[in-house]
Amino acid sequence: MNYRDLAEHIGAVVGLLTLFAGISGVLLWRMFVRMEKKLDEIMQLCCECQREFARRFVMKDEYRIDRDALWGAVNRHSHSATGRVVR
Repeated sequence: MNYRDLAEHIGAVVGLLTLFAGISGVLLWRMFVRMEKKLDEIMQLCCECQREFARRFVMKDEYRIDRDALWGAVNRHSHSATGRVVR
């Protein structure tokens, strides 16, 4: 067996593996950077949405009075023979 040929082939294989590992590393880094940008954008949109909802909807204490009245109407009512709600 000629070991000089083997050494030349091993050098070429290691060189190709190094090249492919470098390309894979660059592509993986690029994918992570793009994913980070998308996650930052999603986080920003969610925070804006939460702030918008806080301004748009009433607080719990303001809603509690109406909610208790609604639950009372739902739990204590009857129906006529035609199916209409009678309080």
